[in-house]
Amino acid sequence: MTSSSAHRQGIDLARFLAAFGVVVAHAEASPHDWVGHLSLAMFAILTAFLAVKSAERAGGNYAFAPRARRLILPWVSWSLFYWAVEFVISDGPNRFRPLIDPWSLLYGGFIHLWFLPFIGLAMVLVGPAVRFVTSPQRLGVASALLVALSAPLFWLHEALQLPAPLPQWAFTLPCYALGLLLAKAYGMGRPIITLIRGGALCAMAVWMSQGALWSYTILAGLLAFELFWRLPIQGAFVRHLGQMAFGIYLIHPFLMLVVYKFEGPNLPFMTGAVVDFLLSWAVVAVLRHIPLFARIT
Repeated sequence: MTSSSAHRQGIDLARFLAAFGVVVAHAEASPHDWVGHLSLAMFAILTAFLAVKSAERAGGNYAFAPRARRLILPWVSWSLFYWAVEFVISDGPNRFRPLIDPWSLLYGGFIHLWFLPFIGLAMVLVGPAVRFVTSPQRLGVASALLVALSAPLFWLHEALQLPAPLPQWAFTLPCYALGLLLAKAYGMGRPIITLIRGGALCAMAVWMSQGALWSYTILAGLLAFELFWRLPIQGAFVRHLGQMAFGIYLIHPFLMLVVYKFEGPNLPFMTGAVVDFLLSWAVVAVLRHIPLFARIT
């Protein structure tokens, strides 16, 4: 693959499918989830990859502050929305979640929002990755360092009952760093280095978790990114799908409450997930035509 600044519409499709995977994972709510982890791994990798490519197009400069500010508005807006929803529908102490669970301040009004502050913090790694990883030798060193530093994170994810969102961070940070290094490897024409390290990360996670399903999704997410990055598709509709993904991710927990309110708790999880996803897609498509909502979806 050549390193090109042209928009890859396969990535739009990847975003859309990753959003569906997140909806499925939340609808199933399984302790053995792998769909959500796969979607998360792929999304973290592509987010980091594109951040590096953006910095390289800007001559190595990565404007961290304005990008972080663009995440704050949707995070604050949707946190306030979900806090209000929880206050209205809950009769228990969860009505006052920020007061009784200080850890919730790390993710906001609903647990799925953890990804926004995480990305805001993880973006500080983009500049150092662009400036330091400038040769195959340095890429090899950074890749080895990634494997070494990921070991305690995977152990924390698997061995300890950490409060949310720390388990999510422990899984996603290695995937994000993998995306940073993959972008640099592509620029050098050496993607195989990062692919091998991705395999090593996966093998380590499989061993440390004794074969838990989530551990396989690290390599699966990397290979899925490779597939969609290379996918030769074009079209306005594909770009539309990519534009819908973020809003679907943000609004789907609320609409899931609506779906189960009308359909009842016995609704099969996959049916609920599909209905929720399609409803979220439709609502976001409408909201994005309203300037105020377009800024937060």
